[in-house]
Amino acid sequence: MLTQAVALREKLAKVEAARLNAQRKLAATVRGSPALRKASALAQQGAMQIDTAMRGAANVMTLGIADHVAAGANAAFQAANGADLVESFHSNLRDERTRGRLDAAQRPVARGVGNAGGAVMGVAATAAVAPAVGVATAAPRLAGAAALTGREIAAIIGGGGVAGLGVQVGTDTLQGRTSTVGDSVGAAIGGAVGAASLPAGPVRAGAIGAAATTTAQDYLNGRTPSSEHAAQAAVLGAVFSGFADGGAQRWSNGLPTVEKGRVGGFLGNIRGKVRGEPRPIVGFWPRTGERNINPKERVPMAQTRDYIPGTNIYWYPDGVSANLVRFEDKFGFGAELSRNQIIARDALGDKFVLFHTTPTDVGKAAATVASQAAVPLASEPQDREKRDILSSLLAGGW
Repeated sequence: MLTQAVALREKLAKVEAARLNAQRKLAATVRGSPALRKASALAQQGAMQIDTAMRGAANVMTLGIADHVAAGANAAFQAANGADLVESFHSNLRDERTRGRLDAAQRPVARGVGNAGGAVMGVAATAAVAPAVGVATAAPRLAGAAALTGREIAAIIGGGGVAGLGVQVGTDTLQGRTSTVGDSVGAAIGGAVGAASLPAGPVRAGAIGAAATTTAQDYLNGRTPSSEHAAQAAVLGAVFSGFADGGAQRWSNGLPTVEKGRVGGFLGNIRGKVRGEPRPIVGFWPRTGERNINPKERVPMAQTRDYIPGTNIYWYPDGVSANLVRFEDKFGFGAELSRNQIIARDALGDKFVLFHTTPTDVGKAAATVASQAAVPLASEPQDREKRDILSSLLAGGW
């Protein structure tokens, strides 16, 4: 057995010697051939570009934790060879970040492509799991429900801008900072962009809005916009939006029927004012449960019971405008018009306006605000403190 082991060792030594000799010959051949040298350099550069892109994607998808994982793995190996684990980790983490900055400086295109790819994959993954958090991603509205007007769309976009500004000022106040003009304007821009993107879905809109905020803030504050900063903001914005959307849907969908009626009336009253058709709130008073008209509103309506023309059938509209347009407000996925409401709709024609909102709409509003709350946690090259805290928590203490 000993003789066989020695023979095997000799064979392995010969194989290794042959490999090294072949490698030296190949290197010498490459050095002696300009074409091969150029091809070797191109291959090496290509490999470095691919590595840079993959590192950029990994950092974005993991929200910066990839650096911590790589530093921790190397630190564990070094500790096994006698090095101090904690010191090795922090040293390796500094090296990983330095490498990332060099990647961004020397291979910006590859780094940007990787960041964008990581953002796309992160947002897509969030969009795929988001439906499980909420109640429904899409639900049909009642037939004949009023579509959004141009004024309402403009109000939604403006509301997104206000939400972005409010979140920025609020987070800065909590941190004891004063918002810069660039931060405030950038947050308003990003919030408006996110609200305008809601037709793409709350998760994607949240990603777009958060990325727009960080990019605008970098530019307006005199910093070079960072692709990694924007990409990580997009992923965080998508995650925050997905959970906010799902939570708001579940909350509003679980409300009692009477509360849903109040939510529908509240939203319907807002829509009426935005459309330029203010009307009194005709609904359930909190204590008595009796229908009545807000006495502060003066409209040509003498009583809440409204008889349908040509019949002795009546119904209770949720509001009446000055030009005698009747409004009916519905809220919820399973909302339906009653028999008398259907008769009123058919008889009144364009003098009957149906506002139907659902928990999906509430989710979109919550997602717009939440996406902007994710922005301060995005990784900024100029200020890594907040980002490091989140990475450390998610990495389990590192």
